[in-house]
Amino acid sequence: MPVDKWDSRKVVKLTQAHLKKNMKAAMLILQGEVQRRLSIGADVVRSGKVLRATKPAEDAPTAPRKVTGRLNTSITHRVSIDGRNVIGVVGTNVPYARRLELGFSGTDSKGRNINQGARPFLRPALKEFFPRLVAILSRG
Repeated sequence: MPVDKWDSRKVVKLTQAHLKKNMKAAMLILQGEVQRRLSIGADVVRSGKVLRATKPAEDAPTAPRKVTGRLNTSITHRVSIDGRNVIGVVGTNVPYARRLELGFSGTDSKGRNINQGARPFLRPALKEFFPRLVAILSRG
């Protein structure tokens, strides 16, 4: 009975395919959590913690209050392979998302002086769900 030869390229491709499948599952979960955080219209209690959406003019380190839903519906994910790396991304292309996530202090493009505190929604979701995402990525 002949013994199969080791084909490292085939092993890499199979490993990438498996990891890409797991990465897609992980990114879907993260996308859903980010969207859930952006859907908060009032105080919500989860796991004994109060998740409070902020008013537009409020300066607080919680997710922004949903007004139109544009940011929420713009949250997407992407999974790709770059060389030997499998990359998963959750994000948005809405221009004001960066300002909400990180805050902004200075003069905007319209000449207005702005001092808006951060109301993060991406980083807290990643921080909270990171152990779960790692578990999904490492499953067989």
